[in-house]
Amino acid sequence: MAPSTYSRTQIALHWIIVLLVLFQIVMHDEIVRLWTSRMDGTLPNVATPNVHVAVGFLILALAIWRLVLRLTRGVPALPASEHPVLKLVASGTHILFYALLIGMPLSGAAAWILGISPAAQAHSIAEKLMILLIALHVLAALAQHFWFRTDVLKRMVGRA
Repeated sequence: MAPSTYSRTQIALHWIIVLLVLFQIVMHDEIVRLWTSRMDGTLPNVATPNVHVAVGFLILALAIWRLVLRLTRGVPALPASEHPVLKLVASGTHILFYALLIGMPLSGAAAWILGISPAAQAHSIAEKLMILLIALHVLAALAQHFWFRTDVLKRMVGRA
């Protein structure tokens, strides 16, 4: 049986990951500048410690922890009145989020540490997809709250 609420840990992990991903998006131009400088020879083509990479590994660890909690503890069910298509979109969105939250740090590490250009390209494409997915997720949460009048948003802020 699905729990009726998210655990405090699940809620904390959600919001910590949100902040870390937003940090990564804001700092994106800096890592691109460093990558470009490595590839054009302006900087030595050696992986150097960098905040973007460290935060990426932190996101990877937290996303795996969150996924393990999701699989072992479960998550609250979507509202019973939810249209089956919307439930499918919600499930697909979460699967894609986890794929990106795990795949992006791995592709970023392959690019930064191993210097694999196709991994950098995949990482860049995934970043654009992540931004679109975040926008969809925020719009869906707001629609759940203001249009459908469900407690979906309240559950993730710990008020349901």
